[in-house]
Amino acid sequence: MKNTSLIVDVFLSALAGVGMWAAFPSLSLWWLIFPSLALYFSRVDHSTLSRGLLNTVVFGFSWWLPLIHWVTLATGGYLPWAALATTQVIALCLWAVIARLSQSIPVVNSPLGQPFVYALTWVGVEQLRSHYPWTGFPWGNVAMPQVDSPLGHLAPWGGEVVVSFVSVALAVALRRVFYFRSDLGDEHWFTRPALLVGSLGVFFAAWMIPLPLSQEAGTIRVGVVQGDVELPGAHTFGIEGKVTTNNSAMTQELVAQSDPVDLLIWGETGADRDPRESGLVAQLVDSSATLAHAPLLFGFANVKDDKRWNWLGVWYESEGLDEESLYAKQKPVPFGEFIPFRSLISKLATQAAQINMDMAAADNLALMNVHLHDSRTIPIAVGICFESAYPAVIGPGVMAGGQLIVTPSNNYHFQSSSESAQQNQLLRLRAMEYSRSAIQASTTGMSSVILPDGRMKATTDPHSAAWLADSVPLRTSMTKTAELGELPAQMVMGATGVYGVFALLYASIQAVVNWNSLRRQNRI
Repeated sequence: MKNTSLIVDVFLSALAGVGMWAAFPSLSLWWLIFPSLALYFSRVDHSTLSRGLLNTVVFGFSWWLPLIHWVTLATGGYLPWAALATTQVIALCLWAVIARLSQSIPVVNSPLGQPFVYALTWVGVEQLRSHYPWTGFPWGNVAMPQVDSPLGHLAPWGGEVVVSFVSVALAVALRRVFYFRSDLGDEHWFTRPALLVGSLGVFFAAWMIPLPLSQEAGTIRVGVVQGDVELPGAHTFGIEGKVTTNNSAMTQELVAQSDPVDLLIWGETGADRDPRESGLVAQLVDSSATLAHAPLLFGFANVKDDKRWNWLGVWYESEGLDEESLYAKQKPVPFGEFIPFRSLISKLATQAAQINMDMAAADNLALMNVHLHDSRTIPIAVGICFESAYPAVIGPGVMAGGQLIVTPSNNYHFQSSSESAQQNQLLRLRAMEYSRSAIQASTTGMSSVILPDGRMKATTDPHSAAWLADSVPLRTSMTKTAELGELPAQMVMGATGVYGVFALLYASIQAVVNWNSLRRQNRI
């Protein structure tokens, strides 16, 4: 029977993990978050510590390995993929230990206590792994798929912390509603029906919260250019002006087939050389801005002080690069753009380990001011590539006055995988959190124009040459998420730490009391 029970646990844990993966792009079945988490919780909350950890490991790898399979494309090896997935599973195991310690606390097993404590500690651990170590890995958060659900309407009122909290609490409620044993300690016959009705009520109430779409500072017509990068990407970038030429050619197509735009946007490293150092690239960038008769916001990189810097700049026809409005990436990706423990990691024969120059982490505000030809100056909150995953990058740019969010990206490493769509999902959540239109402009795709309510107005296919041109509203009002900044994340991390210590002490005291009681019984 024990072997049968173990096999069932492992199977159900794996099934729950696969369900979590399917909730994210490419499948994007957001509703699977709830039965998947409920099923996983059923394998943890009444198990032994060792069985709970085993189930967590199975659940975690069944979720994370397929979710980030694109790491193998970017690094050229399986070890970084497995290592990154392992770090996320370790975080899940930390939560499982806290959940197991909570079993001895009566109030935590109550109909309201369990959803609250599980949600609090889950989000606390989720935010912990999103911030640490180094720049963290804010990927795969439970809030992300909810951009397509009614719960996404909560995003302006506390961001991903609130959305994840409510999502996990509802999953715990679902688990209790359909739990068919009698050891949950329900005090009344109506507890489970009340949980079910209450959960449905939360969905309906969230759906009723409006997500504003109105313009508060006019509109802006943006042209997004996706010039594409021929594979292998390293070879293409090795040819001076090749990627820039691709973007220039697609700009010509946009200008010929679209109405005039106010702002032209290229992707991260859309200019494959610093235009201040390459006459060819400068000429291509200038001719594109001149042809579009619009400022061109674009990405480029350079080397300074033995560090690689990743920049966004604005180019004006007849004026050139605006040196007063540059932005450099703040959150380079560990093992992708810089190598921690270089002396050890460099011994690994993977593409990631062979990075010979670390990217610098800049200390600057993610805000750029762009002067349009109609005499308007538009403040834009910006980020580069993975920085769309960091509220700590985008949020301050919005609070400083950003009326639009723009995140140029370069996804050629990931080819046609789901990475770009997952990144786009993150930006959709940022748009909803801050009630701002958002633009993802990728050198290779997918690129998208996103409305303040998170809906995509236009999008391209990944790994293709394409362009988009559309008008979006500019907004100035601040959401609670913008005003609160990092406070919700800091609060749930702190509360989880305090609760974890309390649960450990409570369980330890309970164990001592039980041991002494057993000794007295043995003496009798």
